[in-house]
Amino acid sequence: MIIDLPLDGTLPTDIVCSHNRSRHHDSPFHQHTDHIELILFISGDVTFYTPHKAFPIKPGYLIAIPNGVWHRVVTKNADPYERIFLNIKVNLIDELSTPKTNLFDCFKTSSAKDVNILNPDQDFIDDYIGFADQIISSLNKNSYGNDVKIRILLSQILLLANKIQPVKEQPKNVMPPFLEKVTSFIDENLAKNLSLSAFADQFFMNPNYLDRSFKKYTGLSIHRYVIEKRIELAKQLLRKGTSVTLVCEKSGFGNYSNFIRTFNNIVGISPGKYKKKYQR
Repeated sequence: MIIDLPLDGTLPTDIVCSHNRSRHHDSPFHQHTDHIELILFISGDVTFYTPHKAFPIKPGYLIAIPNGVWHRVVTKNADPYERIFLNIKVNLIDELSTPKTNLFDCFKTSSAKDVNILNPDQDFIDDYIGFADQIISSLNKNSYGNDVKIRILLSQILLLANKIQPVKEQPKNVMPPFLEKVTSFIDENLAKNLSLSAFADQFFMNPNYLDRSFKKYTGLSIHRYVIEKRIELAKQLLRKGTSVTLVCEKSGFGNYSNFIRTFNNIVGISPGKYKKKYQR
């Protein structure tokens, strides 16, 4: 069974795990709020994207994605694409960790990297697949002790992942340098005018050409990418307790009613209800 995760990053459960197989995969950029993610690539010819990089992924690579990191995976041809992804809520990893064993270690990245690319051996891959398949089976059961079993399996996977060394050489970044500059410009100016004309003025390029190039590599138009980044910033501010009115301003939505409508359409609830539900 193939599971498609919501692109707004709001996962309804503490754990999501799926062993997926398909021939064509082309997801737009997305991130998962308050959840880390492990993706084990088993087969397929795919490219993995972060906002600033794009690189080919070899079968057998394990990618450790910190919470809140935008990413995208695209198949390059019709070869069978098989992968196992595991999303775990950050608070749950806190509970599974101890003062001597921090299970977050494999998700800690340097300033130059958005994600960690790990290169496990075949023994790890076999164990990982076995543990993950048990988790998938257990998530569909309500029998006595099942929750404890899932936590044990999660701990085993994370212990294994934290012992793996990163790849010796990062795969070559195939994203054009100017697109790295575009995504950085967006990140630094979310509260300002980010119309296509603003990008044209900043990068001295035809706005339609720039938009087409951006969509080719990200799967989203510039406008949609900006909206989703602004919504993510709005969610972060709401969780901190910022008022809805101030969030509208700080996240770059000039029109209050448009902010309420857009937030509700993407996240599924109003900003006020989101703040009440998730405020820390």
